[in-house]
Amino acid sequence: MDLDDILALAGSHEPSPLELARARRLARTVQREYDAALAEGRAIIVDTDVVDPLTADVDEGSRIARAAQLAKLGTLTLIAGPGEAREFVELIWSDEMAMLFGYAPGVLSPTPVALLERIHPSDLESFRATVETAWERLHPDEITFRVVQAGGSICYLQCRIEVFDRAGAPAGVILTGEDVTDLELARQERRRLATRSDMLCDDLAAQDPVTGLPTRDWFIDEVDRGRRTRGGAVIVVAAEPATRLTSDEDRDQLAASVARRLRTIVGTEVTRGPAGPGLWAVLLDGAETPGAVADQIAGTLRRHLFTVGRETLRLNTWAGVVLFDGGVPDTGFDLLVDGEQAAREARRRGVAVHVFDEPVGSRERMDRCRARVRQAVASDRFALYAQPIVDLTLNRVTRHEILLRVRGETGEHTAPWVFLDMAERVGEVLAVDKWVIDHALELIGQSAQTSHYQINVSGQSLADPDLLGFVSHAIQRHGVRPECLTFEITETALLENRNAALAFATGIRQIGCQLAFDDFGTGNAALAHLKHFPVDLVKIDGTFVVGLRKSPADRAMVSMLVDLCHQLGVRVAAEFVQDRPTVDLLMTFGVDFAQGYECGRPMPLTASLHHKGQSIELELRRAGVS
Repeated sequence: MDLDDILALAGSHEPSPLELARARRLARTVQREYDAALAEGRAIIVDTDVVDPLTADVDEGSRIARAAQLAKLGTLTLIAGPGEAREFVELIWSDEMAMLFGYAPGVLSPTPVALLERIHPSDLESFRATVETAWERLHPDEITFRVVQAGGSICYLQCRIEVFDRAGAPAGVILTGEDVTDLELARQERRRLATRSDMLCDDLAAQDPVTGLPTRDWFIDEVDRGRRTRGGAVIVVAAEPATRLTSDEDRDQLAASVARRLRTIVGTEVTRGPAGPGLWAVLLDGAETPGAVADQIAGTLRRHLFTVGRETLRLNTWAGVVLFDGGVPDTGFDLLVDGEQAAREARRRGVAVHVFDEPVGSRERMDRCRARVRQAVASDRFALYAQPIVDLTLNRVTRHEILLRVRGETGEHTAPWVFLDMAERVGEVLAVDKWVIDHALELIGQSAQTSHYQINVSGQSLADPDLLGFVSHAIQRHGVRPECLTFEITETALLENRNAALAFATGIRQIGCQLAFDDFGTGNAALAHLKHFPVDLVKIDGTFVVGLRKSPADRAMVSMLVDLCHQLGVRVAAEFVQDRPTVDLLMTFGVDFAQGYECGRPMPLTASLHHKGQSIELELRRAGVS
């Protein structure tokens, strides 16, 4: 290839900005040498010796820089000052490195100070430490750090750090680097996806913790989905033990056994779940024969012997069936209520199965539900229980939550969640809330009031403008100290009755009581509520607590919520605490209170408070709770 070929090749493509900068710099160098040669009278054309820049005659820094140039990498050389000081007094970077920092070659005069100003502040300390360690140990190292380019953009550089010497003594540090922004972002994305995969866990809100079956709410959603597209049937089986059970542990053990048996009867492909205490629901599509399936379920459960503790018992069973067509206006909740009514009708008639050929009319259903709630309130089918709440700072019980229990068909008091759900849907929950408030304050007023008591108020009841006055009058009438009361409202209630909830919260605080958010963390605007509501306590929803030991996601969320609440001056309680390791975790997160079976099970209030004025705390100690 002769000169003409080289010129032709040079003109065949547009030079890059880097090539143009190098050409200008070389031209200026040649021009300076030419002018100097003319001034000194030296010959312009001389013989030159070609020197391999990678031979041993060249210093180590030059060899590293040349190798980086051949590999199309950027180099940055920090030259140390004289003496034993580690201070770098001079900086030299290659054209490639200048462009990695966002500058055209020759535009910026590089200095050690300018270099440190272009490194991202978050990476500056690690950069300094890595360079100093390499210098101190005289050992190569690597580092990836962010650079703030001239235009403000961020890029990631990966550099190999090497110490070079002159005359046998360390003379400086040379960094050979390349832009690894794409590689680093891809690595971060892989790490994010792995973290997200580890953090994802089952939706515990859709799974009943005792039976392992889908919850009642999940079942209702499935009925709603099915009725929009196809017909089918809802079966509700009432299964009551022939022998009365006296403890929650026995009831939970029986429920788990019935759930396992139900799986074997209908299979795992059929939608099923608990519909309430002693109630089991099954959803069938139109291809099944609902009456025969209901009879099979009820008969199998009736004939089976269940083991609870050391005892064996049988179940009395009745089944109700409600048939529905696709597109019916009745909701999943309505159809489940109809199924429960059909099961009660089977019991009343003394038959195994009773079938409704179509959903009950909405007016008739509403009237029945309202009558059931009003009858329960009028006939005093309620009882109040108290569950201990442990102050984790003091490691002792300092509070109790007042809980409602509803007497069932067999006379046992059971959890009221199904009953309260029905009462809220038919607009009768205010009467229940007033019953609870009045009777709870009456019993508290008869006690020594040495504990702190938390009482739940339904979100629907907050819409009643007279509720605050009712509470205030009850406090005065029963002689209860307001400062020992906290009223709990659910976070979801704020979405429906925000103004009413705020008015109630403000009024309660003026009376001297405190306010708590129950089931915190499940609403759509939980954090915003902490800014505007005068809340004193939040109770983290139990779905974040039950899996705390095994779920990194739950631990991260609980830790974050505790830190946020404490910064806002709000104390934190955790519900559904089932074991000691969970208590230990909550203490490390700084949670203030713990509530659950590990801290104490609910105990009846009436007996303890009517026996010569004994306090709740004393009665609970006798029961071995505290």
